[in-house]
Amino acid sequence: MRKLIALTFILIITSLFVIPKTFSQTLSEPFEFQFEKKTLRGLIEKPQHQKSKAIIIIIPGYGKTDFVEGKWFSTLRNKLVASGLTVCFWDKMGCGKSDGEFNAQQPVENSADEAMAAIREIKKLKIAGSEKIGFWGISRAGWIVPLINEQFPIDFWVSVSGTDDKENFGYLLKSNLIIAGKEEEEANKLYNAWMQGHKIFSTQGQYEDYLSAIQPLTQDSTCQRLFGYTNASKITEAGRKEYLQNQQLYTSKGYYDAKSGLWVYLAHFDKILSNIDCPVLALFGANDSQVDWRKTKKLYETTIATNPNSKLTIKVFDHCNHNLQKCITCGWQEDLSALNWQACDHYYDTMAAWLKANKIIE
Repeated sequence: MRKLIALTFILIITSLFVIPKTFSQTLSEPFEFQFEKKTLRGLIEKPQHQKSKAIIIIIPGYGKTDFVEGKWFSTLRNKLVASGLTVCFWDKMGCGKSDGEFNAQQPVENSADEAMAAIREIKKLKIAGSEKIGFWGISRAGWIVPLINEQFPIDFWVSVSGTDDKENFGYLLKSNLIIAGKEEEEANKLYNAWMQGHKIFSTQGQYEDYLSAIQPLTQDSTCQRLFGYTNASKITEAGRKEYLQNQQLYTSKGYYDAKSGLWVYLAHFDKILSNIDCPVLALFGANDSQVDWRKTKKLYETTIATNPNSKLTIKVFDHCNHNLQKCITCGWQEDLSALNWQACDHYYDTMAAWLKANKIIE
């Protein structure tokens, strides 16, 4: 039950981690800062033979991180440093060598406050390039970076597989059912069952009604295999308690939108996005089966692009998934090791050209 409920309101972990090569032009030094009386630890990586004119902070997606020891995003980090940027990142609380306990349901507002603590430390240390600070963020970071901008006007933003304001699990469910071979009619039936359960759950509905609504999901072998659904027909007091706890946690932020039938994570997200007045590069995988990138693209075009002081650039990569990797089926559980975890064609080139065109690098 816990796994099932959690899947209804989280973004799947998105981390482009590749075993790196050694880049002699990179200088790496420890970076740590205090947040909620805990020490979070990461690295500052900067060019060895040139002075950086800007800092780019990496904001990951949902889930645990292993930046330092696991060398997550190493290819990205090396490419950014090679272009002349200083790169900053840290492991989330309870991950890597960071203190504290990892919270899988950390509110995005709290994640933004965490990043603000890092920015204050960067400014305090007067790290080269700190006069211009921007972000590279993936998936869940699509909520976090705009919230950071409300507190600290950012200088540039690379948004990868960004989010709109609403729940995404229904899209993930339906798109991956079709990828797994379900006919459209059957996928719609299961999607509608999820929508009904989501409505009950989001509007303080009863445990028994929720279980009844999602019965088609719990009885379907594909849903069981892909999304962890189990036979939930038996009503138990332990299940009821867990349902109510998750429901309270889920509904403590945002609101249910009757028109779309989805939960809205951030109220007035359109206005928050419209306040962004810096260059923004929005990158999407055309075969993203986790987030409905078309909705996000449209949202950016009606918000960020309307700010006269912003400059929105959008690039969609064909045959690429949520993580902007080449894919075959592009399902979220696809093993891409046979493809050697290849980034989309021209992914890094697109970022480098954009950084140069907007005078962030020379």
